[in-house]
Amino acid sequence: MITVTNNFASDVVTWEEAIHDYDKSMKEGLEVKSSTPPGFFVTHNINYLPKVKKVLDKLTYSVAHLYCNLTTLAPTFGEHADDVNVCFWQCQGETKWVIEEKDYILKPGDLIFVPKGVKHNVIPLTPRLGISMSKT
Repeated sequence: MITVTNNFASDVVTWEEAIHDYDKSMKEGLEVKSSTPPGFFVTHNINYLPKVKKVLDKLTYSVAHLYCNLTTLAPTFGEHADDVNVCFWQCQGETKWVIEEKDYILKPGDLIFVPKGVKHNVIPLTPRLGISMSKT
């Protein structure tokens, strides 16, 4: 069941923290996925940030990935289904989540839960960043 919690956590990750995480990931040779043309990237090690750790602990999750669109023109992953249950914490900007023919608009602080196997498409309405979290 899809659930949205508005204003789940207001101490969101900032643009400065996201850029620092990208730089740290690149310097340390950690996994970073990015798009062509540029403007979308995903880092896989944001769980070290105290505010992310706090949300992970609250959800009893352990894995966190940072998703960032610097432009709404950069491609994302399109419609897909994850093989784990996912909570996504919107930190900056706005996104539209299209799930089972229904639209969900997320704003900073909002959290959406998407069960594994449920197809969804995330469309950035503005430049955005958020944290995808799971147990594994």
